[in-house]
Amino acid sequence: MSAHLSVASPADVAEAAQVVAEAFRDDPVLHGLVPGERDRLRRLQLLMRATLATGPLHTGAIDLARLEPTGPIVGVAAWEAPRGTGGPVPWGARVRALPLMLRAVGLRHLSEVRRTSATFAAARPDEPHWYLDDIVVADAAQGRGVGSALLRHGLARVDGSGSPAYLEATSDDSRRLYERFGFVAGVRLEVPGSPYAMVRPGRDAPTD
Repeated sequence: MSAHLSVASPADVAEAAQVVAEAFRDDPVLHGLVPGERDRLRRLQLLMRATLATGPLHTGAIDLARLEPTGPIVGVAAWEAPRGTGGPVPWGARVRALPLMLRAVGLRHLSEVRRTSATFAAARPDEPHWYLDDIVVADAAQGRGVGSALLRHGLARVDGSGSPAYLEATSDDSRRLYERFGFVAGVRLEVPGSPYAMVRPGRDAPTD
């Protein structure tokens, strides 16, 4: 069964955030940012809503996968476009995201979020690039090629621009998957989970 792919609208963000939160519930990086088990899934969903709404929704694209054209979302891939090429984040979106972020991580953990975010930012390439912020597949759709379909779809967009792509792989299994799509593993980041920084060199943009 092939996945039905589309690009998210603002109305899709809450459902997409729920899918990402459920997939990342036990992710070691996010355990460092959103510690504790009390209301964990709800807090992760708030964090993902804030992140998607103030990042890829406006500065790139959030690709969605469904098993049926009007069915529930079963896969999400959130991309940020090269700096200066995506649209600006509306001021209102930033204002609405702040209380979600605070409710997700708590005031006392904001400094840890800043430190971790700075570590991730420092590892990214200096040249303009597409950044795969998140890619997840719901448990109900595992083994159906949804993740590969999302990745191929996103990389076609990347290749159309001629830019490189960058991501962090949080496990050896995901690292091997990304290597099959042309990503090359670099350093391991000094954050919980020690994810790999991975770069896929740019392809020549197609010409007419």
